[in-house]
Amino acid sequence: MLKRLNLFWKRFKIKLLLFFAVLGPGIITAVADNDAGGVATYTVGAAKYGMNSQFLIIPITIILALTQEIGARIAIVAKKGLGDLIRENYGVLISLIIFILYFITNQGVVLQNVSGLKASFQIFNIPWQPALILTCIFLIFFVIKFDYKKTQRIFIFMILFYISYIISAILAKPNWGEALRQSLVFPDLKYLPDLNYWFANIAILGTTITAWGQFFVHSYIIDKKLDPQHLKAERVEIFLGAFLTNFFSWMMAAAVTYTLFKNGIYNVDGFSAGLAMKPFVGELAPILFGIGLFGASILGLTIVPLATAYVFSEMFGYEGSLDADFKKGRLFYSFFIFQISIGLIIALIPSINLFDLTLYVDYLNGAMLPIIFYFLVKFYEDEEVMGQYASRGLTSILVKASAIIITLAVIITTIGKIMGVE
Repeated sequence: MLKRLNLFWKRFKIKLLLFFAVLGPGIITAVADNDAGGVATYTVGAAKYGMNSQFLIIPITIILALTQEIGARIAIVAKKGLGDLIRENYGVLISLIIFILYFITNQGVVLQNVSGLKASFQIFNIPWQPALILTCIFLIFFVIKFDYKKTQRIFIFMILFYISYIISAILAKPNWGEALRQSLVFPDLKYLPDLNYWFANIAILGTTITAWGQFFVHSYIIDKKLDPQHLKAERVEIFLGAFLTNFFSWMMAAAVTYTLFKNGIYNVDGFSAGLAMKPFVGELAPILFGIGLFGASILGLTIVPLATAYVFSEMFGYEGSLDADFKKGRLFYSFFIFQISIGLIIALIPSINLFDLTLYVDYLNGAMLPIIFYFLVKFYEDEEVMGQYASRGLTSILVKASAIIITLAVIITTIGKIMGVE
């Protein structure tokens, strides 16, 4: 018996060490999908539709897990980022078109995160202009000066800020049975014919399964230098990340549903949501919301520009790594600085409320996903790229089906928006 226990403990210890060896890419990428833009999108969706806005949470979690796992597998086996593979297999012109779409979408996400940071300072009555400038300067300094390992530790620490949303949900005293039924079983029938409801659902999909996240997990794994021996452990880490990000988003939706939605407060943004909850859950509400929004904004404002910098470097053949110094990776770091600077300049204009654009930015992210899924499946099934790890199994079928469904949903809701259908 003792011998079996020792053997079990030895195997468990090896698996645990492997898990900690791969810890980072999956969890950080997935949870960072819940950046300030994600918080705003979940808030707006829940304020308008309650827990019905989380109706697609299970398929979203599955698709996120599958696509991130495909991306991780490709990166580990091929030792190349998604941007590298697109350039090598489809040429510079296709790479340029993809990068332009990607840059525009990411810049919208950066604007969301700068706006979220601004809102968090306003919630705590901190003079937001100097605080915003100093924070952006600090982020630029820390990304340039810190290597991969130090940067990852800070990313993982920032995830702890999301616990505030769990506390917010508990304080809202939700009807857990109703919340589970509306989000996991079936939404209220009155929302099904509403194109705006499905528009919001695609935005939620787009803020959870992001275009930048699909590229970032590739690049981050390359920077982490993982090998095929880490595949199983990395799969566990990625699945855990997919669960965590949607658990946090569900809790955000619950906090908003049982405070704002239940009391008919629909028109909120990242700044007003925390304050609007105050009469229903007390003085702690804006503090918790502000803490969560600050953490989400910092994480998103660092990772999303990094994702753009990674893809630029890969697609156009430049040095791109957190372990490279500024001189060696100047174009990599310059793209990071450029995106933050644009976001900061626009956010410093007092009359602009970037949260007003949040559903549209995330809808665009959702609309880009079928394009990204196409490349993921193409490389995943390619024996020249993947060798013995190439696959045409159930995972490929599910991702292809998801791409088709998302494309149809995007087309229908876009036509509806153009025609003014409510």
